[in-house]
Amino acid sequence: MTCTHKFTSLPLQLERIQGSLMGSLVHGRANTLPAPPRRVPRGDKLCALVGIPKQKAFENTLSSFKINQDTNLTWNTTDPDLTPCFQKTVLVWIPCSFLWLFSSLETYYILHSKTKNVPWNWLNISKIILTALLIVLSIADVGLVASRHSNEFETFSVDYYTPIIRMVTFSLTIALIVYNKERGLRTSGLLFLFWFFLTIFGIPQFRFEIGRALRDEPRPEPFFPFVSYMIYYPVTVAIFILNCFADAPPKYSEYPPVENPCPEQGASFLSKLFFSWFDALAWKGFRKPLETSDLWNMNPEDTSSEIVPMFDKYWEKSKRKSEKVPSPKATFRKTSGRIDFVSGKQKTKQQASVLPAICKAFGPTFLFGSALKLFNDILTFVSPQILRLLISFVEGDEPVWKGYLYAVLMLLTAALQTLFLAQYFNRMFIVGLRIRTALISAIYRKALKMSNSARKESTVGEIVNLMSVDAQRFMDLTGYLSMIWSAPLQIALALYFLWDILGPSVLAGLAVMIVLIPVNGFIANKAKTLQIRQMKNKDERVKLMNEILSGMKVLKLYAWEPSFEQQVIKIRNKEVKVLKQAAYLNAGTSFIWSCAPFLVSLVTFATYVLVDENNVLDPKTAFVSLALFNILRMPFTIMPGMIVAVIEVSLVTFATFVLSDTNNVLDAKTAFVSLSLFNILRFPLSMLPMLISNMVQNGTFSWGSDDPPVLKNINLKLPQGSLVAVVGTVGSGKSSLISALLGELDKLTGRVNTKGSIAYVPQQAWIQNCTLRDNIIFGKSMDHSTYLRVIEACALKPDLEMLPAGDQTEIGEKASWLKN
Repeated sequence: MTCTHKFTSLPLQLERIQGSLMGSLVHGRANTLPAPPRRVPRGDKLCALVGIPKQKAFENTLSSFKINQDTNLTWNTTDPDLTPCFQKTVLVWIPCSFLWLFSSLETYYILHSKTKNVPWNWLNISKIILTALLIVLSIADVGLVASRHSNEFETFSVDYYTPIIRMVTFSLTIALIVYNKERGLRTSGLLFLFWFFLTIFGIPQFRFEIGRALRDEPRPEPFFPFVSYMIYYPVTVAIFILNCFADAPPKYSEYPPVENPCPEQGASFLSKLFFSWFDALAWKGFRKPLETSDLWNMNPEDTSSEIVPMFDKYWEKSKRKSEKVPSPKATFRKTSGRIDFVSGKQKTKQQASVLPAICKAFGPTFLFGSALKLFNDILTFVSPQILRLLISFVEGDEPVWKGYLYAVLMLLTAALQTLFLAQYFNRMFIVGLRIRTALISAIYRKALKMSNSARKESTVGEIVNLMSVDAQRFMDLTGYLSMIWSAPLQIALALYFLWDILGPSVLAGLAVMIVLIPVNGFIANKAKTLQIRQMKNKDERVKLMNEILSGMKVLKLYAWEPSFEQQVIKIRNKEVKVLKQAAYLNAGTSFIWSCAPFLVSLVTFATYVLVDENNVLDPKTAFVSLALFNILRMPFTIMPGMIVAVIEVSLVTFATFVLSDTNNVLDAKTAFVSLSLFNILRFPLSMLPMLISNMVQNGTFSWGSDDPPVLKNINLKLPQGSLVAVVGTVGSGKSSLISALLGELDKLTGRVNTKGSIAYVPQQAWIQNCTLRDNIIFGKSMDHSTYLRVIEACALKPDLEMLPAGDQTEIGEKASWLKN
């Protein structure tokens, strides 16, 4: 690619003279003039050199100025090189455009950073000083061009544009370095990639300038651009090397400090790119078995304290949208002064899905991972094309450097594929971990707030399965979810390139794939049925095992182990039967889809050879086609498993559990009338809590809306500051009364008023299988004085004296011996 003034009917010598005059924009490789050009008026310079009329030369110049591709210089030669025009435009503008294009993303990370104030150190100071030096060089380049223009030397627009673009871009890099320091960002992937591209794209011009200096004696002309670039490029390389390291730790962080932080937080972008921050743990695990103390704390962004609030924000929005929203109309009568409410149509209640909340909370990271997968898929199809060129090089008579180029490109393509794929799986597994954390937290919090009617619908076994099995399926599925769009894309691109090689013969292979689609549908439907049966059996088994473990002492006393063992074995046999069917199904699926690429290639090659006698299966056609067929193997293998995995993950299961028991709807009539009454009673209601702490008036309660009442006509007043004990026989309703005050019973009639917060200690205490002291401390550090005060306040000293080992007594068997 070259910027030239093209003159018709000019001899080669005049073109060389013209190339010498154009300086850095025209490549004068072997015949540049050693002496500087004679200064002439700008309008007469070319005319004086070529000896043609001034007006004609001017017209030819205006009509012929364009950018041409000089293939004889860059490709069809034994010594390839890029033209100076290409070096000073495209190779400079691409990195600068990349920085400006993604600077908004860097700004987003700067504004949302939760760390601040990285201290000044030699690293960030060196970056700023060297970048300022590049700005000074760019200003000097602009000044030189302006000076040459004022002295009536020929100049071009690119001589102004490129230094100005570099100068503005380098100023942006300084601003980003300063703001990254202020906001606590220790490394910047955008700046690293910018300096990396600038270093790589600067190699051709650096080689060109050195070659020009070796050819021109005593020195290249003009001399200052050569000196400027000899300073510019080493400084660029030095800044790139500095960006390979992370900055100092920030002085302030919103995250709490931890004992063993993950080194990924302080790793540079290059270290994160190649996962070198993990090397220390890998070497430690190689030398000795890893222990719990060797593991790092989780990254703050992956902890539940950061993930759950973000997920809850979007989940609450999804629940509000799905709730039944009444739309009554209000009419006012002037004669009577009445307001009548006419019930309008109500929107049918829809089941809320957890999918929109997951997409909004974790979608950006997932989309970034999908973009990495897209780049990987594109590079997958680059390798067969390079293989085709390499085979053509072996068969033909091309310069040797092309063979080296193809080999290096194949190596780089494979390396980039590995890099993109590793980063893709890293992002996807992080997203899966965050989704699992959010769902487990939502299920656990809902289990603590479930009403009694909802507890009848969801057993403990179902809740445990939701938290352990179904939530884990989200994490397992996320890494391969992109295959839903990636597999069809790979298949379509492979067929397109195969059509280019084999022609219509590809349709035979396509027919084989179409025939296999109904088989895949049948297998997926069968897998869905087996999965439903398996989950039902698993829920039944977990429920039974929980009952056995909770009543183990009774089972031992009455010797009921054989009967319960038979029940468990019966359920396990059902599960094994379903698992066997699923295993046979998976084996058949794997066999069919493993043979699919082979069958497709066999049918396609046979059709290609037999359809026409001129079709010859030469090495280029065979090897490139086999490479493309090999690419088809991955999507054909994973796609059936993906369909089954998507079926296994039931979003409705989570929504049904989390949205259970939503009966109370606040319609307009209830709201307006209640607000009027509250406005009237605002003063007495504000004074009432000062007189009464807790009150139940004419209360009738039941454990469910359809169950008979368990408490009738309850009237209770508890003065503030009083100590009240409820005494009664077993089954008289003591626990039910407490549950009514807590709101766990459904209030059928009456009124309940409570003041302040309520602390409830149930009869089912959570006692750990450890010492009595550890149960009292409950995971906190030992403070002897505080510990003695707690023992004194709870009147545990006489009890501890009765125990054989005091507070070091081990508690087991669900602490049943403590009750005696």
